[in-house]
Amino acid sequence: MVREGYFYGFHDKCPWSPDNTKLLAHKYPNPLKMPVADDEIQVGYFTAPDYDSFHQIGTTKTWNWQMGSMLQWLGNEDKIIFNNFIDNQHRAIIVNLNGDRIKWLDRPVATISKDGKWAVSHSFIRLQKSVPAYGYANGIDSSAENACPDNDGLYLINLKNGEIRLLFTVEELARYEPDDEMARCYHYFTHPLFSPDGLRFIFFHRWVESSGQTWTRMFSCNRDGSDLHLFKTSGVVTHVAWKDDNTILAYAYKKEVGDHYYLFKDISDQFEILGKQHFSSDGHPQFSPDRKYFITDTYPDRSRKQRLILYDIYNNIREDLAVLRSPFPYRGDLRCDLHPRWNRDGTAICFDSSHTGKRALCIMNLN
Repeated sequence: MVREGYFYGFHDKCPWSPDNTKLLAHKYPNPLKMPVADDEIQVGYFTAPDYDSFHQIGTTKTWNWQMGSMLQWLGNEDKIIFNNFIDNQHRAIIVNLNGDRIKWLDRPVATISKDGKWAVSHSFIRLQKSVPAYGYANGIDSSAENACPDNDGLYLINLKNGEIRLLFTVEELARYEPDDEMARCYHYFTHPLFSPDGLRFIFFHRWVESSGQTWTRMFSCNRDGSDLHLFKTSGVVTHVAWKDDNTILAYAYKKEVGDHYYLFKDISDQFEILGKQHFSSDGHPQFSPDRKYFITDTYPDRSRKQRLILYDIYNNIREDLAVLRSPFPYRGDLRCDLHPRWNRDGTAICFDSSHTGKRALCIMNLN
């Protein structure tokens, strides 16, 4: 099933409702261009069995092509959360299935714990300055002009009472076991992701050199910011997924080993390479609900072909589910990554694709 004119966003969330009957999506009227400050898109969901009826629950001006508006379900309830722009601020809103507002939060969300009780937040204005494909085109933040501020960073949000706590400033993490070249760079946080039990989360600390070269370190910590752990990688970590509460899958580079999909054991230096003979490039992984498989993708090759891949972890088998051609205009920050995502029982996946000539939300049933 292909739904042109719709997309979901990143690979680290589940767009299906807890009962698997609804599928979240963004509906965009905009042409193929980068969002500007007043560009607005609809948010809503499709309903089963054919996911052909779209129910709008709101609109937002805080979105991008890669991650949308951070649209997602809130725990196991029929509540939905996404980022929006209100009173000249990036904020998150929680609504019911009719789009009725339940609560505003004073900050935008970047990731939410599985139980729907906690969120991590960072500045999307810093992302707009450093990597526009992941930022929002509106908003003002004076600290974003500072390359390494001591008054902005990673925040923990209690979604029940709205309480916000600053866990780390950008400056604090930049001073933590720094590399020599960090001093004159622009620093930011991105890609936080809670463990399945919600007790810890991982995140990226990135810095951009004057040449435009970006480097990455991956950290994990307890939900309250304690027990901080720096993973031993060599400046490159791209996309991640938790396999279980203690194991993280990441596509990364280790100088002595190379770039691979690595399984890292949390709070340790232990790792193993996964699918070494099957993967030679970056992708966007997500584990199946039973953790026996992961789904991932590739970027367009020279022929503009992208691959949708299913990997059987225990039998070490790769299966290419689809080979799709992305039209030439979908490149750079306008690209349409597949970002595959499982449904709740592992019987279907959805992904974004431009193979029809328009960005579309696609659904594939699996055996």
